Amino acid sequence: MRRGKIEIMVDILNVVKKSQVTKTAIVYNANLNFNRADQYINMMMDVGLVEKTSNKYSITDLGSEYLYKINDMGSIFSAEF
Repeated sequence: MRRGKIEIMVDILNVVKKSQVTKTAIVYNANLNFNRADQYINMMMDVGLVEKTSNKYSITDLGSEYLYKINDMGSIFSAEF
């Protein structure tokens, strides 16, 4: 089953939340190829979820908030009624 855009974004945010990481680390830990990683990283920088310092990427405050809300929604939807 293919991952959706939100799942890929969450995977990237989970990688960059730990520390500043290189694009190679994102590629391997988020299980993406370099072209796909470039597309997502650039889009996420454009909307302010990820920032680049030198050649390393890290999560922004907005990215942390987005990740928290997505995880919170996931726990709500996975709860049994």
